[in-house]
Amino acid sequence: MRQHRYIIVIALLFSILIGQNPIGFEVKGTAVYKSGTLLENAEVTLMDTTDKVIAQTKTSKKVLKRFGGGKFSFDGISKGSYKLNIKTGEDIDINHRFVVKNEKVDLGTLYPFKEFPIYQPSHYELDTPFKMRRISSVPDPADTINVKHVIVDLNGNANSVLVDSIVVDTVFYTDVKNLKPGTIFLDNIYFIYNDYGIFIHQSRSLKDRIGDLQKRDGYIIFHNGDTVAFDNIFFEPVLRNPEVATFHYSDSTGKAVYHSLFDIYKVRSGPSYVGQSVEKGFWTGIYIIGGVVSFQAISQQSIKPILQLLPDMSPPITGNFGTAVTIIPIITLGQITYDWIKDKRSNYFIPSNEHTPFPDNMFVFDLSEWIWKKSQPIVRPIMNSRPVKWWSQRKLRKVQKQAIKRKSASD
Repeated sequence: MRQHRYIIVIALLFSILIGQNPIGFEVKGTAVYKSGTLLENAEVTLMDTTDKVIAQTKTSKKVLKRFGGGKFSFDGISKGSYKLNIKTGEDIDINHRFVVKNEKVDLGTLYPFKEFPIYQPSHYELDTPFKMRRISSVPDPADTINVKHVIVDLNGNANSVLVDSIVVDTVFYTDVKNLKPGTIFLDNIYFIYNDYGIFIHQSRSLKDRIGDLQKRDGYIIFHNGDTVAFDNIFFEPVLRNPEVATFHYSDSTGKAVYHSLFDIYKVRSGPSYVGQSVEKGFWTGIYIIGGVVSFQAISQQSIKPILQLLPDMSPPITGNFGTAVTIIPIITLGQITYDWIKDKRSNYFIPSNEHTPFPDNMFVFDLSEWIWKKSQPIVRPIMNSRPVKWWSQRKLRKVQKQAIKRKSASD
């Protein structure tokens, strides 16, 4: 027996000398409510990735009902990946994932926001989109910001911030990781939403993509790798905890199947998108021909360039069917080819994490928007001129005069 004891003691000393901890590592942290108040006497459950319970404890109580509290710790935890659940007694618990490597783990301050799930290919199940923080970020113990916003740019890069204000063409924010102020132009933003799943800003590109997808066929790719084909799709017009409805001809009841937008990575429209390409090609041809012919008519001071667009239908018909009849189909075919090569049918929505961009930029060109931006150096001085301001404020002056009359009558 003594020999066995000596062997065990020698093995323990040897493992300590080479830097390994045979007993395990300590895991600790602090739990708080959404308001930032320390969460005392709460049930804390440590599980592995298969939801098997490893250990349970409770957060510490406050001293004199005012000081401290909310702390918890586990000892002897082996290396591996773990899940943590803390009961808050509110509408959402604290859920957190972490990895134990070669040292003790300080989880810092944990808030009751659900972390972005680590997706594995499996059967897709609907879950509630309410109050879920869908983009994962590392909690900062010094972080005092409770309700955060996620800014996703057109390339799919995401950043957790606190949006201070949105002014004309710029977003002012505070970065939650280092609490430093920053700015970003609205032209570079795809959308902004907060912890509660409410979109506070939608770019014109996002709206255009949603508009192109409405009532089309195609399929959805979810973050967990599953796909769902649909014959019709509909997006909520107001993105507040948004859901996407899909319809399927195989379902004789005609009922919609609802999916959380935050679970959707990509929506790819089906063959019906060719109709969109034809429409864009047609109007592109109209704009190009209209611009060229208008320039010719102005330079020549004649309407002959416009008349040449019309087909020659006078007998005998010689085959001249007009420039428009020839050019517009060619441009339309070119638009179809371009959309196919650039894969314009693919639309990306929620990025998989903060630092994984989309394969393609989600910007959608709009001619009217481009013309409006280019005209601003001319339009703004006119809009800020005294005559225009005087005319635009005429209703306000009328209301002010009526208010003065009512005040004088009451006196």
